[in-house]
Parts: sequence; structure tokens; C-alpha cells
Amino acid sequence: MLKKFMIAMSLILQLTTSVHAKEPSEIANSAWTNLNLYRGIDQRGGPYAFSDTYVELEFGGRYKWLELYGYIDYLDAFNDPSSGKHAKDDFFVRVGPKISLDYLLQQDLSFGAVDELFLVFDIAYADAPPGSDNGLKLVMTGVGSNINIPWLGLTGVNLYARYFDESYGASNEGGFDGYNFHLNWFKPLHFFSDKKFIAFQGYADYEFGSKMPNNAFEESYRTSDSFQSYLGFWLHAEKWALGYGVKLYNNMTQWKDGQDLNGKTTDTTGVAHYFNVTYKF
Repeated sequence: MLKKFMIAMSLILQLTTSVHAKEPSEIANSAWTNLNLYRGIDQRGGPYAFSDTYVELEFGGRYKWLELYGYIDYLDAFNDPSSGKHAKDDFFVRVGPKISLDYLLQQDLSFGAVDELFLVFDIAYADAPPGSDNGLKLVMTGVGSNINIPWLGLTGVNLYARYFDESYGASNEGGFDGYNFHLNWFKPLHFFSDKKFIAFQGYADYEFGSKMPNNAFEESYRTSDSFQSYLGFWLHAEKWALGYGVKLYNNMTQWKDGQDLNGKTTDTTGVAHYFNVTYKF
């Protein structure tokens, strides 16, 4: 017991003696914007798989205590009758601000592989489908960090609590419901020159702890958790990029896979393929 106590005290002393005021000059301020054209085949979202070509305005950056990432998707960009999103909801918006606790407290809170600590937020909006009054209005709040993971490098790791104002009419509207564990990474694999390289980039989301299913319909068709992960390989240059990625799903957006719903079989688990061309502003 004494040995364990001494080890614990040693770790605490190492941590506290490493804490020092973080200088604003240590923060690399930046801003970037990308315009992406995606072709997604066998995407999941809702109870059925679909394919679509869409335009995405993606943006991000860092200024002092604020780090920001977000995107705006315009679905069925070519008004294609064969698109799974044709004549349906058109927009999906996501904005994720992160507030640096290190910067606000003027303390270096890093320890071990943990580089910086944040208060994290994620706001998602989707317009309601035709004939419905409910779209998606989701606000997630929590804590996060940038963590050095072996081989993968500096990786965003966030844990959110979810609040649904609207959820396409599901029973979890109007309150907190479940959690989201999120990872995101950007790993250069090979450099052809200073500005041309191949990168492995992507993210993973595990949603869990939901109070759904909460009625007879949801008992048959909804789940309390879901998973998705995008694994992409992109060729980057100074002003453009080309990418291919797969996205893995399990019970996407908390819909059970393989159930008979309105004469169709739900398809929420599997693999999607994404192709993109990107212009960098």
C-alpha cells in the first residue's frame, strides 16, 4: 500500500511541477476553407441506404482560445432523379467549436500523451423532409483533448452529452439523450514534395446510452446505440485534393438493420464508398 501511495504521489508531483502559464505565442492561429464535391455510394442515415452526389463547404481554424471545425452539405447537388436524396431534405450543417481550457486558465494542463484540454460543443442541423415538421436540431456538449496516439499522431478525442431539440419526431426530442464518443485524425503517410502528399484521415463516432427505444415502434425499429467511421486516403496538393474513403456503419442513426419497415428492409449496417475532389481556398 505504501509503495502504491509513493508512486501516486510521485506522479502527482511530476504533473504539478510541469504546469506553467501557457504563452499566447504558443498557439498557431490559422484559418482554412475547402470546397468538396462528394459522390457517396450506399450511404446510411435514416432507415435505408442511399447514394448521392453532394457539395460540401468545409471550414476550420484556430484563434487563441477558440478552435473551430464545421461544414455545410448541399445534398442532391445536380437535382438527379436517381439520387436517394432527390426531392427530400436538402441541407445538413455541423459546427464544432472547442474552447481551450489551457488558454483560458493560462495553465499548461498537458500530461503524458494528452496535449491540450478543451470544452467541446457540436451543433448539427438538418431541414425537415417534405411532409414533416421535424428535422434535426442537435446540440452536444462535453470535454475533449488532443492526444498523441502511437503511429496515428495527434488525435482529437471528445466525449459529448447529446441534447435533441428535434430528432425527426423520435421520442428523444426535447431533452438530453445519450452520449457520443468521437475521434478524428489526420496522418500524412508519404510526401512527394513539401506541398504534395498522401494522408490517412478520418473520424469515428460511437453513440451510446440513449433512452430509445421508448415506445412500441421504437422497440421494433430503433436502438440505444450506433457507430460510424470514415477511413479516407487523400492525395493533397497546395490548392486541391483527391480522395477515396470507406465508411463503416452499425445501426446508423440508431436504426435497427434488417427489419421490414413499410415493405422495405432497413439497411443501416455495412460499408459505403466515398469519392471526392476538393478545391482549397
